[in-house]
Order: sequence, then structure tokens, then C-alpha cells
Amino acid sequence: MTRRHYKYNPDTLLFEEKEVSLLFRIKKAVVTFLSISAIATAWIFVYSLFFETPKEIHLLKTTNELMISYEIMSMKLAETESTLNRVMERDNNVYRAVFEEDTIPYTIRDAGFGGVDRYAKYENLGIKNSDLLIEIYRHLDILQKKVYIQSKSFDRVSELASNKILMQQSMPIFAPVSLSQTHLSSVFGYRIDPVYGGVQHHKGVDLSGKTGLPIYTAGDGTVVLASYNGGGYGNMVEVDHGFGYTTRYAHLNKINVFEGQKVKRGDKVGELGSTGKSKGPHLHYEIRLKNNPQNPLIYFENQFNPEDFEFVDQGDEEFIYE
Repeated sequence: MTRRHYKYNPDTLLFEEKEVSLLFRIKKAVVTFLSISAIATAWIFVYSLFFETPKEIHLLKTTNELMISYEIMSMKLAETESTLNRVMERDNNVYRAVFEEDTIPYTIRDAGFGGVDRYAKYENLGIKNSDLLIEIYRHLDILQKKVYIQSKSFDRVSELASNKILMQQSMPIFAPVSLSQTHLSSVFGYRIDPVYGGVQHHKGVDLSGKTGLPIYTAGDGTVVLASYNGGGYGNMVEVDHGFGYTTRYAHLNKINVFEGQKVKRGDKVGELGSTGKSKGPHLHYEIRLKNNPQNPLIYFENQFNPEDFEFVDQGDEEFIYE
């Protein structure tokens, strides 16, 4: 049905039919369309201010689920790190201590990552909670490094455990001379030097006895020194037992081994004497762990009789070296 348009004619006092041009129709249609579009846009805008669209509802739900997942992951990472820290503590204080291996400092275990900001790329993703994502990645990197260091430590402990028998044979845990034919005349620690006087640290123990008593190596190893020492030790033999252990047998009357020789526990390395800085026949015996002097009595004191300790008088120089 075609709509007709009329216009009032004041001359004839009648409504007369008016012709509407195509251009007018187009303009009117455009105005109508724009008006409807403006109203619709305004309505959508107002609606979006007070109501969430289905897409926004879906995105919000997905975001909440991701946030919960991130928080759960963060808690799991914290639990994993706590467990790993307990393993590292046992590794330092138990596993490595059993084999007298140096502990791994926590400054190394907990060291961070230097250099450029490795997480900068995550800050530019436009993610609202990028800080949480960065924290998770950072935590994962730290755990990965800790696990790697711990894995290497366990490799070392495993190696030490596999060498346990060899270590037991090599450790200097036996007395180097017959204790029934000698007596303990000077112990490990600070004492008055019997030759020069003054308080000095005695790096071993002295076992006094008759010249010529056989001296035995306290564990398997390799002779690394067998000669006269001008520093006061006199004729001295040093044996490297591996695992950081060395032993020294000083003031010997005679040396029975040569440098480079492989020895077994109980092999004769020399004879008790009084060469070097000495006031009487005795064996000066040292145990060193990574070149740090140890108290030899800790290693073989159970082979002494209790009365042997009653005769040690650090203040009596004349008795210390008979």
C-alpha cells in the first residue's frame, strides 16, 4: 500500500496531494535508521553498565577458575619447596656428614638468577594478574635449580656410598704402633713446647716407647713422602689414604717405605726413633682431613686401656719425652 502525503493549500482552503521525491524518501530513511541506531547504541551502553553480557559472564567465570588454579598451584609449589628444603637439610647434616663431605652452603642452594629480567616478557602480555603468573614462574625456576643442585649432591653421596668399603679400609682408624709397648706421652691440642718452650698447638699425639719398635700404617693408601724433614719432624712418612685423609709418622729411627708405594693397613712404614726436634724416642702421629689436623685419639682411643690416659701430664716436660 502506497502512502500518500497531503499539504494544506491556504488559497483553496483544501488539502491537496503532494508528490514526495525519491531523495526525500532516502533522507528520511537515513534519518530514521540513524535515530534507531543511536537509540539502540545508547540502550546497549546503558545495559552494559548495569548488566553483564553472556560473553562477559563466561570470561569472568574463566578468570575466576584460572585465579583459583594459580592459587592452588602456588600452594603446591610452596609445599614442594618445603619438602625439598627438608631433604636438603638431611643431605647437609646427615648424608654428607656420614662421609665427612663438605656441606653445600645455602647461599649456593638458594641463589637467585642474575642478569636481565627473565620475566619481563610476562609483564607485557596485558594480563590483569601478571604478577601472580610471574611469581609462579619465578618459584618454578628456583625449585628447578634447587632440584638440580640436590641431584648433583645425591650423585656425590651415591658415589661415596659405593666406595664405602674402600673408605673403611682406607680410613686411619687403627693405632700405628703397639699400644701395649708404648704409652701416650702428649695429646692433641695446646701445650708447652718441650724444646723451645712457649705455648704451641700440638697437631698430633706422641706415643713414647723403645727405639726400633715397628710403626704401621693406619689404613690403606699411597706413600707421598718418605724422607728427612728439616722442619722438626725428622725422618717422616706421610700416607695419602684418599677421601681427604692423610697420616704422618714422624721422628722415625728408620724408614721402610718409598714415595709412590702402595700400602695396606698394618704394613710397616718405619721404626720408632728420636730424629728431628725430639727429646726422647717416641712416635709423633698426625691425622689430617683435607689438611686440617684432627685429634687422632678420636679415631682409635677405644684401643687404649683407661689407665693409659692417667699418665699424661702436659705440664711435665721431662715426663712427656722420656
